[in-house]
Order: sequence, then structure tokens, then C-alpha cells
Amino acid sequence: MSVFSQKTDIYWQPEVVFNYSPPSRWSFNFELTNRNLLNNTQSAASSFKEEHLEFSHFTSYESGFYSKLSLGVRYRNRDWLDPERGNEFRLTQQYNYSKPYNQLRLGHRVRIEQRFYENETVFRTRYRLSADLPLQGLTLNLYEFYVLITTEVLYSLSAKTAPELDQRFTTGLGYQLTNSLTLQVSIEYRHENYLNGASRRVFGYTSAIFKL
Repeated sequence: MSVFSQKTDIYWQPEVVFNYSPPSRWSFNFELTNRNLLNNTQSAASSFKEEHLEFSHFTSYESGFYSKLSLGVRYRNRDWLDPERGNEFRLTQQYNYSKPYNQLRLGHRVRIEQRFYENETVFRTRYRLSADLPLQGLTLNLYEFYVLITTEVLYSLSAKTAPELDQRFTTGLGYQLTNSLTLQVSIEYRHENYLNGASRRVFGYTSAIFKL
């Protein structure tokens, strides 16, 4: 474990999510995120560091049985916490297909992203396979837990840097506290840049998900 911790950066990322689904094919998602570096393997200075605040929004349209098309915008503010890195504005186009099989739900998600920085634009494609299920019964009810597991592959292209291939693995546990509030804790392992000097990062997520 000591060897693993010396080579892997560790982050904590609290999130607040608001989901609004009116009685139509449309749905809306809003998210506020803060990223904090807990263990930095690249610096001998103090490890803890607040990196950025992130504001996200997705508008989705139910395009068919079990499927949605979405358009998202994301603004990542680093100037307040880490001015040397610069801010990011991101556009996302997404297709999601999620179907239940008894209590197990399998999901496929494809994303195309354009990440705009001050001096660079990065184009990224992503595919995620996910599975979740309640730990009691066929459906998730009040005061019950559920588990989730996902894996995602990402490929990035930019005119200024070499192509980058990443892989992510996530596992988590959620709890339905009320009809409108779900709490979730998850851990994500990222193996980044397979093609040019791989690096590793571990993220701990704590999420409060509100249904409006």
C-alpha cells in the first residue's frame, strides 16, 4: 500500500446535484462540484490543495425507449483557487441507453466533448458501461441501499499535444434517504495516458443528489 500511495495522486470531490424531470420528454440536470488534491506525488510541498470549482448543466430529451439525447455545458473555474492553470469551458453531446433487467440496470453512455482552454482546444470521445442494483428487492425504496459499478474509456485529441488514452473504474454505494434526496459515496481509479507515460489518480466522491 505504501508503494501504491507514493505513485498515485488522491483527490476528494464533493458534489451537489439537482435533477428536474417535468411531465414531458425533457429533463434537466444541474451540478456544483469542488475538487481537492489530498496527496500530490509531484511536489514535496503540502499535499492538500483546492483545485477548482465546477458548474455543469445538462438538458436531456427522451428519444425512445430507455434512451436519451443530451447537450451539456460545463465551466471549470480555477482562477479562484489555482490561477496558474487557467479556466475551462466545455461542451458535451451525449447519448445514453439504460435498461433494467429485473433489479439490475445496465447503462451505455457515449459522449463527445470539446474542451476550451485559453490557448488550446481538446476534443475527447468517451464510452461508459455501468451497472447498478438495489440491495433489497427489485426496486429502490426509502431507506434502502444500492450499489453501482462503471468502467469508462476516453480518447483525447489536440493540435498541441499527443493523443491520450485513459481508462476509469468506479464503484459506489448509495442510500435513498428521502423521496427527493439520495446520498452516494464512490471511489474512482483513473489510469491516464496509456500512450505517453501513464499516470494514476484515485478520486473519492461524496454526492448529494436532489430530485426536484
